[in-house]
Amino acid sequence: MKALFITCLALINITVFAQLKIPKDYEELTESPVNGKKMKTLAVNFDDDNILDYPTIIGHKLEFANYKLLMFLSTTKKKQLVKLLSLSDSEFNLYPKELKLNNNVLQFGYFLDGTSAFGRFIRLRYNKAIKKIQIIGYDSGYIASANGRIDKTFNLLTGKYIVNKAEFTISDGDKEIVKQFNCKDERFKNLYLENLAIKLLKSLDAVGNKFE
Repeated sequence: MKALFITCLALINITVFAQLKIPKDYEELTESPVNGKKMKTLAVNFDDDNILDYPTIIGHKLEFANYKLLMFLSTTKKKQLVKLLSLSDSEFNLYPKELKLNNNVLQFGYFLDGTSAFGRFIRLRYNKAIKKIQIIGYDSGYIASANGRIDKTFNLLTGKYIVNKAEFTISDGDKEIVKQFNCKDERFKNLYLENLAIKLLKSLDAVGNKFE
């Protein structure tokens, strides 16, 4: 009986993977343009139903800066396509990083063109109570000056965020001095994948600006 259950589960997983059809004119990214690390389709129990889900990053073969997170959820039986957004639809090129998974929290992220090396990293978790993918965290960072960097991490569930302002000082023995600011902003507690848009990203980017 146990062997039959395992066989059935394997067949279900194969069926779910088959649903992960890459749209026409797109292809799966196999290497991160940020660091050269291998990118691949993850096999994860993202929606906690013991059936594997398969998130991956795909890119358009011809269109500039057109990358998407692709995932098929076994619970909802729906394909999720999430575009990686810059400040406008075509202002910057994008450089996606490899997907990360920690305790069923999926993180995708990317850097934008420019000398500031601005990066965004968005954390997602499946909310079983309402059967929706929730945005639970947002991190960003950029080079603020020739010897300074700003990094922010934002827990959207608690509203707590941290701003790290780092400065590298040659005169002080090649030391990096980091000033840390802790604060709270509870406006973004109930965000879901369908809420992800340029306007929202700009609002999230602005959180903690007073400490920069």
